[in-house]
This record gives sequence, C-alpha cells and structure tokens, in this order.
Amino acid sequence: MPLSLPLDAERYHPDPQEPVDRWFQTASASNVRTTMEVVSDIVGPSCSAVVDPFAGGGSSATAARLMNLPFFGIEIDPVLACVSLAKSRATVGHARMLRRLPPIRDLKSLLSVLAMLPVCGSADEVTVASCLAIVLALRASRGTPLGYEEVAGDLARHRPPAATGRLVCADATAPAGWRALQVPKEGAVLYTSPQFGRRSPLLGAPPQLTASARDILAAAHADYGRETTLEEAGFTATTVATLRQSAMMMQRATVVIEHEPDDDGHDATEEVLEQAAAALPGRVYDARVITCGQFTWRGPLSLIVFDLR
Repeated sequence: MPLSLPLDAERYHPDPQEPVDRWFQTASASNVRTTMEVVSDIVGPSCSAVVDPFAGGGSSATAARLMNLPFFGIEIDPVLACVSLAKSRATVGHARMLRRLPPIRDLKSLLSVLAMLPVCGSADEVTVASCLAIVLALRASRGTPLGYEEVAGDLARHRPPAATGRLVCADATAPAGWRALQVPKEGAVLYTSPQFGRRSPLLGAPPQLTASARDILAAAHADYGRETTLEEAGFTATTVATLRQSAMMMQRATVVIEHEPDDDGHDATEEVLEQAAAALPGRVYDARVITCGQFTWRGPLSLIVFDLR
C-alpha cells in the first residue's frame, strides 16, 4: 500500500516551533506532524497506543500526546528518558509547581530545585516536574534557556488526556525494560527509529545532569540500566533483538521502523525484514518497505512496515 502523504525535507525534520516538542529535539528526530500522518495512513483509527523502544528526545511521545493516545517508551539515555517522559506526561499543573521555585539557569540551580520539589506534590507529580526541570537544565547547558512561562504556555496549548502510559530507562534489546513497561497486548503501533550508525550524534549531556536524571528515574522505579552496547551491535541486530523482546509482550501490533543507510551506505531494510521473519516465525504479516525520499547525507529514508500477529 503506497503512503499517500507527501514527504519532503521540511516535513521530515522536526519543527522548531512545535509546542512541547520544541523543548528539545535531537538531530535525528522526526517531525511530529508527519509521524501522526504516517500512523493515521498506515494504522488508521484503530490505533490504541504508541510504543517507541528508542524514544530519544520524545518526538513520538509528543505525537502520541497530540493523537490523544497513551505512550509507552524505552530510552537508554537517562537524560533523554526524562525529556520523553516530560513531553508525554507534563501538564500545566507540573509547570505551576516549578514556577513557585527559583529559575533553572545552570546545573547548580537544578540541584536546588530538585531538592525543593519533593514537598510540592505527590510522588508521581514530583517525578514529572523533576523531568521538566531536567529539560530546562539541558537547555540551559546548551546556552538556549527555556523559561517556566514558555513551558506553561506550550502545555496550555497541548493539554493531554488523563496521564497514561509509561517510560523506562533501559536497554530495548533486553527483557527487563519491556517487563516493566507493561505495553498493551493488542492494538498499538510500535513506531521507532533505532540508531542508524556510529556517526549518529550522541547527546553528550554534562555528567552531573546525567546523574541527576538517573536519580529521578531510579526514585520513580523507572531505571533498568544498560545490559548491552547498542551502538556496537549494528542496526539490523539491534532492531531484530528489540522486535524479539516486543513480540514477547505484544500479541498484535503494527510495526513501523524508520531506516536510513548506515555510515558506509549499507541499506538494511530487506535484511531487517528477513531476519525479523526468521526470529518471529509465523508472526510477521503484510511486510513492506516504503521509500519516502532522501533528506540527509545518509541516503533515502525508508519505513519498514509489517503487522505483528
């Protein structure tokens, strides 16, 4: 089935003006609105949740928010895990919690705010507000500070439904994070973008910020550590290992995997489909590759799509 929506470079890259998503966007992030249209085009109105085992900076979390769908994410980097959690779960109420505290201008002020937050609300409210604080500290560390009022304004425009879904900091190729995530057994779309190659940019957050993010996630029982070196496994091996874990938890789902050629120009789309079918015998249906166009130096963006049954 051909993808009906048009794709071009502008619609492939993230929109720096998109409320909530603009808080922080990784270099490899997708455009939120295009993600929504792909889900609508391929899955349709039957989609009940969005699952992203490589959640990154939260573009899929924001898309799920705009589609009024619960989001379930795994992210191995604790700072990005906090960013995705904030994009998925934050409300105006969480921004108001922060507005009562000193502004976050650097890592020192972040630590002060994190120390004050526990008396400001319930444990869950403190977790989400703390993740918002991590977002603001990350922006400040890069010389692009974001104020409480801007965050509150974005959240007023994108009010989510009742907070649902979950995000954990874990290795997507290992079982621990998947067991904790408790994804829906049926009806979800697994929409993700594993790292294309070793030249994909890493976050490089300050160590103190990473430590604070890990502390927040550990306190929320959302940190399941790192079990393998994902960047050394290669796109195909990492993707198939992740699919194997997801298939243990999900009975029926639509899978959409973004792919661009590796650093050496190798296209792994057919490899992924072949190995996924071998790893999940009798469970891969209606498999296809949709080529969308070339928007980066790597080569054409493709969507690897199949139904998991």
